[in-house]
Amino acid sequence: MTLKVAMIGSGAIGSRVAELLDAGAAPGVELTGVVPHGDAGTGFSFEDALDTADVVVECAGVGSVAEFGPRVVSAGKDLLVTSIGALCDASLRKALLDDGPGRTLLTTGALGGLDAITAACAGGTIHRITVESRKLPAALIQPWMDGGTKDRLLTASHPVELLRGGPAELIKAFPKSTNVVSALALAGGDWGVVEAVLIADPAARKTSHHVTAETSLGTFDIRVTNEASPNNPASSALVPHAVVRGLKTLANASGSFI
Repeated sequence: MTLKVAMIGSGAIGSRVAELLDAGAAPGVELTGVVPHGDAGTGFSFEDALDTADVVVECAGVGSVAEFGPRVVSAGKDLLVTSIGALCDASLRKALLDDGPGRTLLTTGALGGLDAITAACAGGTIHRITVESRKLPAALIQPWMDGGTKDRLLTASHPVELLRGGPAELIKAFPKSTNVVSALALAGGDWGVVEAVLIADPAARKTSHHVTAETSLGTFDIRVTNEASPNNPASSALVPHAVVRGLKTLANASGSFI
């Protein structure tokens, strides 16, 4: 049976996923169409996606998860989310994970070790998870920063710790840097157990994440350094491949890690 897939978003992630699917990277998966950013109302629409697809893949940012996600699952379709940071919102999280009848699936994105943390949560206790993320200062400039703050950040010659706190603090101050911490909170089954440390590092030519998970079934130390997307330096080049791997597993799980 062919798994029919539609996508929301045609940016750096969505366009690459479409390219990979068209090239046959996921046998058994058929791309029915791509809804442009913001559902432009021309060409392939969100309604077309619901009509033609078994799975709708979100590749358009946290706003699109809130706008389209509940409508996907309420229509009985499966939703694959790349912008996991959207699930920091408790009401949206409930709508997507609990209300159904469709399922919400989460891509591993640019992070490893989520399977081990999820297993430890299922079979034991998660004591503490910390994630230290390092990015170039320019990638962490925010609209709320004043001119002096921006200048100090861009001219820094050494690493600067910008935030230390949980998902709620992170999404308020750095909303585009929430995917990793949200994924860890979901894997650990507790939004209060995760602490994020966000560092602007002028030497960080690649985005890196250092995760330490302390559990009753072991301690996991995970380090990931990601190549940037050639079309969007703020996005990991790994994410589209994670999406395609997930779709391939849904279409044909034989021989796959699940």
